Amino acid sequence: MIEFNLYGKDYEIKEYLSIGDYQKIFKVKDLFEDDYFKAKVVNLLTDCPMETLLEADNHKVDFLATSIFAMVPRQPINLIDRFTIDGIDYGYLPSYKKISFGEFVDLDTLLTKKPEEVIDFLHIITAIMYRPITKTKTKHEFEIEKYDAKTLEERAELFKQKLDIKFTLGGQFFFTQFAKNYSSYIPLSLRQKIRREWMMLKILWENRKLVWIFLSKRGSDGMLSSTELQMEILRNTLKSTRKTLLK
Repeated sequence: MIEFNLYGKDYEIKEYLSIGDYQKIFKVKDLFEDDYFKAKVVNLLTDCPMETLLEADNHKVDFLATSIFAMVPRQPINLIDRFTIDGIDYGYLPSYKKISFGEFVDLDTLLTKKPEEVIDFLHIITAIMYRPITKTKTKHEFEIEKYDAKTLEERAELFKQKLDIKFTLGGQFFFTQFAKNYSSYIPLSLRQKIRREWMMLKILWENRKLVWIFLSKRGSDGMLSSTELQMEILRNTLKSTRKTLLK
């Protein structure tokens, strides 16, 4: 932690960049000339007024800004599969083979947005990738809490305030690499077909509440229930995709 005093008032800079800190820096990176950008970054992370920073010694502001920039993770970013916050152990997705359809769709949807849009969702992405550890076999072998969108928001806000950005960037990199490696085994023509089917599944998933409401109104006339119908659609789509892959 860096502590400093300007004009009789004390300020401090944490020893790491939280997800929220990283988001703040990214959003102003194109708005200021270099000198003003340094002051603005210090302002955002310490609440030290801009007026005070602009009147302070140049070398002091430069040192503070440089210290902040030094905390931004550099490539390559290594995956750290577990950490502890407020006494709770969190673990990274243990196996991509066991990832649920819902969490894969949600991660894929968020990570394929434009870079400037992905930044706004970094804490949510991290809350999907890292969840409370429920069972530990070894340090790097564990099970995590089942994916539940209901508990996502609270965990995401906690991570935004208290979690080092290095966990997010490492986890994001590994998930993206997994998606690339997975798609590289599929021929281009087949990949395009699967992509169309995948997009339909994503649309169904992302609008699941509306689909459920619509179908539940028609459940009394002998049709399949909404859950059964959605499962049937999913089974048939996955079945046809699997047959094509086997060919």
